[in-house]
Amino acid sequence: MGYPNDRFRPKPVLLLVLDGIRPDVLRDAVGEGEAPALGALAQAGEAVWDGVSVFPSITPAATAAIATGCPPAQSGILGHAWYDRREGRLIVYGAMTETVIRSGPIKVFHNNVYRLNRDDLLVPTIFERLHERGIDGSCVNFPIRRGPHEHPVRSKVIDGYASRGGRYLGQAVRGPKEYYLGDLFYTRQTKANGRRGSGGLLRSVGINDEYASEVGAMLIRERATPFTLLYFFRGDKIAHHKGLAAQRRYVAQLDGYVGRVFEAGGGLERLLDEYAILALSDHGHDPLLPESRYVDLRWIPGYRVSIGTRARLTPRRDVVAVPGGRSAMLYLREGIPAERVADALMGRCGVDLAAWMEDGWVRVRKPGGDLKFRPGGGLLDPYGGCWRLEGEPGVLDIEAGEVTISYGDYPDALERLWGALRSPRCGDVVLSAAPGYTFGEVARSFHDASDHGSLHASDSSVFVLASGISAPRRITGVVPAVISHFEGHRERYAV
Repeated sequence: MGYPNDRFRPKPVLLLVLDGIRPDVLRDAVGEGEAPALGALAQAGEAVWDGVSVFPSITPAATAAIATGCPPAQSGILGHAWYDRREGRLIVYGAMTETVIRSGPIKVFHNNVYRLNRDDLLVPTIFERLHERGIDGSCVNFPIRRGPHEHPVRSKVIDGYASRGGRYLGQAVRGPKEYYLGDLFYTRQTKANGRRGSGGLLRSVGINDEYASEVGAMLIRERATPFTLLYFFRGDKIAHHKGLAAQRRYVAQLDGYVGRVFEAGGGLERLLDEYAILALSDHGHDPLLPESRYVDLRWIPGYRVSIGTRARLTPRRDVVAVPGGRSAMLYLREGIPAERVADALMGRCGVDLAAWMEDGWVRVRKPGGDLKFRPGGGLLDPYGGCWRLEGEPGVLDIEAGEVTISYGDYPDALERLWGALRSPRCGDVVLSAAPGYTFGEVARSFHDASDHGSLHASDSSVFVLASGISAPRRITGVVPAVISHFEGHRERYAV
């Protein structure tokens, strides 16, 4: 199975990432008997219903955190898009169709499939770290998958474009030992590939949950590698377009996909005898208001804003606004004060708070309130962090005692803001939307029913179900938990 020493072999690990499934949605489904597979996993081990994502709580930033154990300031991945000051242009990894079309589909595909992992990800992935320890990995449909093995493109269209010297697309990517991304990349041909399986043009070329379930079941049935990561993302898409009630209905189907993987291992009871299992979401979702939910950043009083897929900082443009769902990053022309830009947005309907770095501190402002913080003080938070605070803790709904602090509507807010704003790729000012509102995307489109990205608990809370391995309370704790499992929980294996 790819262990360095089969005489002392820890259990292999199965990691399931269920994109955008809110903890309360899953918990309700489990309680009503409509998610028996995940419910059985929760009963068999540990269930954390108040885990925390990173900020911005956007899929690329969150999946990078899961796969690297690092916040955005270290991973370099802050969301669907960011402004590269050196290149003087927007880097878009993709999201809504309008964003992809206006940015250029081939360029976005290049950014998402090639550039993100190859160039922009600044730290090792779990696949690279396990490989250093002699442990092989598998990955199905997960966007963050950089690893030690090369995988050729299987699509004739992409391969032909690359062979003719296409500027953006290469003929191979690097990933773990077994890597599957629909019909585009696959280590081995499977029954799931192609139009007779779960792939084909009409089924998103296999980049769907059914494909993840089928290939995942094959990998578990074969006990292919000691570490397996499966990604199910349709629940997030459904919430965006149809709302949380629709996501709740989808959970039953999603649970069936997970159950198929468990059955391939001989049923959950037998699988848990042989595997450690982690299942978690990467972020939550906040229901949007039926009307007036969009916060338009084209207008900031007193400043000339550039926004859109061709946004640029120029002598005639003071601010590049990069919306990212319920968060946004503002990149300022040199000499423009962050505090004044933040003040210009205070009181705007839908803007909850603004934050920026100032002399080694993070400063947070809401209408009528101001807070500064940095690590290293004498106040201990529930996650073990020590902080120094100046100003009004209530700005982040923090209750501060003599030696401890507790969080309210913004879970783990200090670490999450600190873990984003220190990135040189982050905007000079970051915004978090009030519940019910969204900043939309760089193409100025926005979702209909639900969105995520903010610091608020509604779209920052996640669940973690674990058996045979410790359950982290933060998504950045997944990699440490997996590494600790393989290094510290060894079981004697009779050769």
